[in-house]
Amino acid sequence: MSSPIRYPVNDCYTCVQGEGVQTGVAMVLLRLHGCAVGCPWCDTKETWLMDPSHEVTTLDAALGANPRYTYMTAADMAAYIIANHPGPKWVLVTGGEPAQYDLAPLVAALHEVDFRVAIETSGTEKGHLNANFDWVCVSPKLNMPGGKTVHLETLTQADEIKHVVGRQADIDNLDELLAAAQPPAATQICLQPVSTSAKATELCLETVMARGWRLSVQTHKYIGAK
Repeated sequence: MSSPIRYPVNDCYTCVQGEGVQTGVAMVLLRLHGCAVGCPWCDTKETWLMDPSHEVTTLDAALGANPRYTYMTAADMAAYIIANHPGPKWVLVTGGEPAQYDLAPLVAALHEVDFRVAIETSGTEKGHLNANFDWVCVSPKLNMPGGKTVHLETLTQADEIKHVVGRQADIDNLDELLAAAQPPAATQICLQPVSTSAKATELCLETVMARGWRLSVQTHKYIGAK
């Protein structure tokens, strides 16, 4: 019998979702470590590198905005969340890039303890496909320094496509991606201004009003939440 998957966990805390369609929902944020996408504006660059010198033996030793991580099984994570974060009904799996791992066992373990499970992924990995997530947010990362490709099937299985926008070219790139993927009509399209930029916010506002899309504002930054 094979050993259960062990996931590198960087952080875990109770929060209120600050972005996208689920803005305002209380969640346990479960941050997995490791990412090769290389977004220049990333708020969690400390999660990118899998440096063995930063591996610790417990999750409590890894918690916080730092490059430390610990390996845990899905069952261990579910037990930790139940014991330490009993309030929310949702767990948000994020990163790093969480979909580089096979996430089906993690979702199953969280479902067993009555959590609903959401994910945010760049669309450059496929470990979340058919993993039975309750909500899938793909924030497609195009032309990033890591050279990763956005897989079209990640968009066709997305409940929400949340695109970071800094200039008109970012919207043009999204249009090309949507034309190629043709996600279901029910998929919510959100535009999010990069780093709360005023100019990007104006562009996003104009676009969502013209197209009937949604605006995603990084609410947590405005209210001082983590």
